[in-house]
Amino acid sequence: MRVLNTAEGEVLALAFSPDGRALAAVVEQQGVYLWNLQSAGPPTQLDSAATSKPRSSLFFSPDGGSIHWLGGHEWRSYDRESHQTTHHRLDARGQLYRLIPTPNGNRIFSEHNFPEPALVAWKRSGRRWTREWDVSAEHLAIEAVTVDPAVRRLAMLTRKTIGERWWQHPFRVELKSTVSTVTEAHGQFPYTHRCPLTFSPDGSQLVGTHEMTLLVWPVPDLGEPLLIRNDSRKHFTSVAYHPSGKYLFVTSNDATVHVFDTTGWGRPARFTWNLGRLRAVAVAPDGTLAATGGDRGDVVIWDVDL
Repeated sequence: MRVLNTAEGEVLALAFSPDGRALAAVVEQQGVYLWNLQSAGPPTQLDSAATSKPRSSLFFSPDGGSIHWLGGHEWRSYDRESHQTTHHRLDARGQLYRLIPTPNGNRIFSEHNFPEPALVAWKRSGRRWTREWDVSAEHLAIEAVTVDPAVRRLAMLTRKTIGERWWQHPFRVELKSTVSTVTEAHGQFPYTHRCPLTFSPDGSQLVGTHEMTLLVWPVPDLGEPLLIRNDSRKHFTSVAYHPSGKYLFVTSNDATVHVFDTTGWGRPARFTWNLGRLRAVAVAPDGTLAATGGDRGDVVIWDVDL
């Protein structure tokens, strides 16, 4: 077990490099940090801009050569060889709010808000990104978006924004084709507050957290979710699958990382690292390491032995 320090602030997101030798973190109101896990030195601060952007918007390129995040309303990248930071522009009128990368790096989905809210699909063309399609969100609140590992489907948590009291409309979970944008399935969402969504490595499950409850939908059917309660009655805060798909790591305000078996949803392990309330979790691509971050800027990394 190893403790990594950043700055005083909530750790919003963590991401391992593809080779598992580096770890990046977004810390609210502090910026972006990068550790070389092969050394004992302090992290490199890649960006000092205050941020509270969605957790999905921190990721490494597939070859591990660059790191990407949102700073303000800009897409920023850090090249690990040249040590240069660049800003990318996407040809959309709404302000960039969320980035959803694909595993192969050839496509990306972006969510934009005011003045023209939309979900947009982009395809890499050399050094440029060209628009494939867009879905207007003028009358649709998109509260969460994620893409399955095979890039066949997008999962979205949405509700209509038409009418004087639109905030009372129920949420629903949708599966959309990443090619045609056709809705393939709907799922029930029994709560009134938003919920982040994550696909399992094989795309057969979709999970979310809502307060003290973990929700699990079968894919592609969706329907009614399985509800799993936190036995401490504290809120769940983030999730990460082990690359095998057999385990789900879930952080909580009870200062614990819960490890669920994804077949029967028992808890074969849990970890407490004395970091306070835990906010983010990540598992290395080879499954040998995991990391979690708390609400005071500390990150713990440990060997996975399950």
